[in-house]
Amino acid sequence: MKKLEDILQSAAYARPGYVLATFKEAAAPVFRLNARVLTLAKKPLNPIEEGYLRAISAGLTNTAEISQFLGLPSQLLTGTLAALNAKEYVQYSRATSSVSASVSLTSKGRIALTELISIVPEERMVRLAYDPVLKKVIFAPTSSLWKPAEIRESGRLELPLCGARKPEASEVSLSEVDKILKRFPRRDEAVPNLLGIQRIERAELNFIPCFALYYRAVSGNDVQVAFVFEDRFDGSSDFFDEGYELAFSRLGGPELIGSRHVSESAQVENLSALFPDTDSAAQMAELAELEQEIASSQEHEAAPAEASIDFNVDQATKAQSRLRDLTQRFIRCHEHPKMLEKALSETSERLLIISPWVRAQVVDKPFRESLERLLKKGVKVHIGYGLAEDDGNKKPKDAARGKVPISDSTRRDFERLAKAYANFKVYFVGNTHRKHLVSDQRFAIVSSFNWLSFKGSPDDRARDELGFMVTEPEHVEKLFLDGIELLQQGYDHPAQ
Repeated sequence: MKKLEDILQSAAYARPGYVLATFKEAAAPVFRLNARVLTLAKKPLNPIEEGYLRAISAGLTNTAEISQFLGLPSQLLTGTLAALNAKEYVQYSRATSSVSASVSLTSKGRIALTELISIVPEERMVRLAYDPVLKKVIFAPTSSLWKPAEIRESGRLELPLCGARKPEASEVSLSEVDKILKRFPRRDEAVPNLLGIQRIERAELNFIPCFALYYRAVSGNDVQVAFVFEDRFDGSSDFFDEGYELAFSRLGGPELIGSRHVSESAQVENLSALFPDTDSAAQMAELAELEQEIASSQEHEAAPAEASIDFNVDQATKAQSRLRDLTQRFIRCHEHPKMLEKALSETSERLLIISPWVRAQVVDKPFRESLERLLKKGVKVHIGYGLAEDDGNKKPKDAARGKVPISDSTRRDFERLAKAYANFKVYFVGNTHRKHLVSDQRFAIVSSFNWLSFKGSPDDRARDELGFMVTEPEHVEKLFLDGIELLQQGYDHPAQ
């Protein structure tokens, strides 16, 4: 299963001429079908049928002889003869001069006797997954499908059906179903040959998890919505599901999930200039060189007038400008989860997170495990949340939207960790819309991104989140102290 952070990292520059504006954790609709199909099934011959065919093979040609040979009443064998004749295993005829009919094996009967197998039409119930966007049956194990309630609880965006509906039996491709059945063979028998689809007895709406990635053209207002599925069951190694993207676009899906809002937002800058890799060895070396140049400039300013220090002032100014470029930069929407993961995995002394809302879909098991590893190492972790009116209720709610600021399960997890680790502090601020992330003295980010509640909004509007990161220790320290002051003192907005 693909991780969100890895997907965003790979997707950021995957489309030349486009930038990744925003993303949503989503779920694609799939109908889980109970279909009644008609197949050719192989079944063992029953003992009476086998005995009848062996008697004919031994040279017996009429029912009286066969009845005497098998020791069975002729009335019983009459039904068996009719069944074998219907399956085209025997043929019988009676000459005008003969009293009884003569029975003989057909070529099909001889094969059946050799293999002791009877091939007969059989109705059976099969479970299929039907994609209403692609309009075809797909291979998807039952365990991979999510129910609507599970999708709502996870906070994922439910991709719309775009006018599609559950299929009729006539709309399901026989060849596609046959391929799926061959991928789900029964353990106790060979794969059956499919003759037809009789009817769809039940169609239940389920979902397959995926990621919707919104790309905006560097020039112009074109927007493309691409899809990456967490698991691929068709064996494809392609990063994007281009077939789904094209089909969804033809149905008008991008507009229904907020692509218009992406095209209406401000023109995006050149990301290659905005997103230097500050962790690369080359840039770290450049940082050291720039700092040395600036130090030399400061020495030049402090030196006596008669001292002869050869230093280019313009060069110092350019060095200071370049240093700012390397230590201050924008953080786009898709970069935020990676920076949060970086903070959770690499912080060594202190971590500060401020987010108005806290949701279980972000503070999931991997998050909690990473958090507890930091606490065990002695890292001081401070978390502040709460855009709400604290009216004394146990579950203060956002006055504007009426939603609790923290999920019940997450609140319990935080309370458990706070009891176990003295270095873990959680604060209900009461009325803050700040979003801060500070890791040691390495970096600090001030952003519009809700660190602990957002992984892609389930709302129609696609959110173009933007943050600003600084790595100069002086500014990181100021942001950390300002955040701690907020958490410790709370915030009461003055009356208007």
